[in-house]
Amino acid sequence: MVFRTTLIIGLLLMCVSWSSAQTTTATDSLDALSSLRQAAQKASSASTENESASEQNKSFVAKSRSLQAANPEISLVGDALATYSENGDYAPGFTYRVLGLHLQSTLDPFSLAKAAIELTPEGAELAEAYLTWTNALPRTSLTLGKFRQQFGIINRWHEHALDQTFLPLPLQTYMGEEGLAGIGISGHVILPSLIAQANELTVQVTNSENEMLYDGNASRLPSVLVHLNNYYDLNQNMYFEWGLSSVTGANDSLGFTLRNSHRWTTLNGLDFTVSWNPSNRALYRNLSWRNELLHLSKTVPSGKTVHALGGYSYLNYQYNRSLIFGMRFDYVQDPDFTDNYQWQVVPYLTLIQSEFVYFRLELLSRHFSTNAPVQNTVMLQIDWAAGPHKHDKY
Repeated sequence: MVFRTTLIIGLLLMCVSWSSAQTTTATDSLDALSSLRQAAQKASSASTENESASEQNKSFVAKSRSLQAANPEISLVGDALATYSENGDYAPGFTYRVLGLHLQSTLDPFSLAKAAIELTPEGAELAEAYLTWTNALPRTSLTLGKFRQQFGIINRWHEHALDQTFLPLPLQTYMGEEGLAGIGISGHVILPSLIAQANELTVQVTNSENEMLYDGNASRLPSVLVHLNNYYDLNQNMYFEWGLSSVTGANDSLGFTLRNSHRWTTLNGLDFTVSWNPSNRALYRNLSWRNELLHLSKTVPSGKTVHALGGYSYLNYQYNRSLIFGMRFDYVQDPDFTDNYQWQVVPYLTLIQSEFVYFRLELLSRHFSTNAPVQNTVMLQIDWAAGPHKHDKY
């Protein structure tokens, strides 16, 4: 009996001793694991600090052996026409209207340069060449050089980017076939939202070289153009914008002086556009309605001031990615004989092969208030672009 009691007590003591040893071992293991975790965290923090210091001390050096990255972007744009005219001003047959060489480059974080040289059957012409400081002042950019002027909606666009083959009839009549362009300085300001969701003001001072407005004498007083644009979002798929434009310059031969009384030409414009661009299918289907009303006031050598009105309106509907249908209506009074006027209907179909190539079939039907016969002209236009400068509107 005593032997059994002694054996049981001995076994109990052994169990208690083994349990205590296991508890001590587990505690030691937890302490060791905690120490390892702390050491790992310290090592990670030190590594991060070393990497940050290394990043701050890094310098990047270009290893290229050429300066191609500094070259300007170069593009070629071609515009060809096949024409058949009945009593029209356009000679029938084929003509290469223009081959345009376009160059553009971001010079530094503050400025960019653009140039366009046009080769036509009449020779070479510098269409545009200007330098723009994108943030010369807060919300303000400045442009210096030769540029297409910001009068109305589409005068700024290059000819190959128009929705039709030629500028509307009133712009050709009052500004010339190539529209309004000049050498000078331009300021563009993004105004606070005053009367619309976005307001922009453009002021341009250029030489008075336009032959239709000022008879082409660059030595006279410069012309001044002001354009105010106002933009509204109607909903997520539609927007509306309207603008006011005015350009004024002397049209006499008195030269650059304020001492004498000059003869002046003023062209005013009101434009508005409504455009539908479905947010999820804008590249495949859209509709735009563009309008512009012009008023010309010009003092002639006899001292009389003549007034003439003109305007255009057109619908441009993109049915799918490749097809565009459109119709434009033009009206213009003759600035020399304001009792005479012309009106023109221009239906057209544009086939977009890609962003680099498009074809356009267009009919021009021009009517006169005089007894002149109706002019009907059918045109097939082919345009292509090689390089980053595509058929952009800007």
